[in-house]
Amino acid sequence: MLENSKLPLEGLKVIDLADEKGVFCTKLLSDLGADVIKIERPEGDATRNIGPFMNDDPHREKSLFFAYNNTNKRSVTLNMDTADGRDIFKKLILNTDVLVETYQPGYMASLDLGYVDLSKLKPELIMASITGFGQTGPYKDFKSPDIVSYAMGGLMYLTGNPDMPPLLAGGLQTYYLASLFAAVAIQIALHARDTLRQGQHIDISMQECIASIIEILYFYQGDGYIHKRIGGRHHSACPSDIYPCKDGYWSICLGPHSPIWVRFITWLINDGADVGKLGSIEYEDGPKRVAEVDTLVDPVISKWAIKHTKAEIFEEGQKYNVPVAPMSTVDEVIKDPNLTFRNFFKEISHPVIGKSLYPGIPWQIPEDIKRDTPAPLLGQHNREIYGELGYSEEDLISFKETGIV
Repeated sequence: MLENSKLPLEGLKVIDLADEKGVFCTKLLSDLGADVIKIERPEGDATRNIGPFMNDDPHREKSLFFAYNNTNKRSVTLNMDTADGRDIFKKLILNTDVLVETYQPGYMASLDLGYVDLSKLKPELIMASITGFGQTGPYKDFKSPDIVSYAMGGLMYLTGNPDMPPLLAGGLQTYYLASLFAAVAIQIALHARDTLRQGQHIDISMQECIASIIEILYFYQGDGYIHKRIGGRHHSACPSDIYPCKDGYWSICLGPHSPIWVRFITWLINDGADVGKLGSIEYEDGPKRVAEVDTLVDPVISKWAIKHTKAEIFEEGQKYNVPVAPMSTVDEVIKDPNLTFRNFFKEISHPVIGKSLYPGIPWQIPEDIKRDTPAPLLGQHNREIYGELGYSEEDLISFKETGIV
């Protein structure tokens, strides 16, 4: 290891009370070096029941969702519905910098563990609450799984083809986006704490996370136009779509700037494609191409592309400085030469799941200070963490017998 090297958040203490809405947030913090303690109910966190499962065995230690999102964390069990459990939690808070929770608004306060209560114990505490609609407002008590936030944030209305109903993007995109925003907000709050010596309560609304990334909102503010679903196209770029080729699909997105279009058409002509009228100067005008995308632009590109593989199109596109990209399958992502060269995927050995490849952290830091420990087993660190609080082995046995841990 490099002399005096350490991860950016090393020394930071984090308590994780997050379900699927925020578990990626605490994973990012743990990957940056924070000591993240995941508090689970004695029977196990509900996210251990999220599939897929290793070898299709629905065991709480074989959830691949849990395994990925909880690397580099420690796990303790604690029943916070009991008075003793809440007392133990308060002792943990005294040595905690950040708390991440995803309960419905008001639940933590009902246990006398809301931000107002906890900040009295630890004024420097930063508490991040991730919910569907935020801590205030008429929707604050509504349930909000991923699909609800995606829809009510406005993005689902834009996803899909114009002749089809709105579609949900693959994966739990709302949860991961909210977790990402929460992780950024936490680090901003940590910076502010260094100056103000005061913590704060961060209120993350998944609906707002989605609404904040929809670029068409400012178009609506300008002209009142409600943009419709246009599939893989872009409202002002042409060509901009996903096209079939010999071995799958590829995409292109050209703005209205004529030099890029000229390079693209030159490429097609040099490759023997019949571009017809597209080679004339009038089609260097972006709006002209948009107006004839269905009748002229798409047919020419589709006829040309079907003769080539994704790799051929991608490689030639780089030579002509044209923004094209292959639509990679999961298998192709895992075997991607660039990701391989950068050592993105990591093999981690889990005591139950065994050795598996995991997506790495999305930033580059010195290789010898990265952390690659597997997700913890249920309650794996009870003795270690509760021992740090001064509890004896006899105390832990008693806690276990009375259902506190």
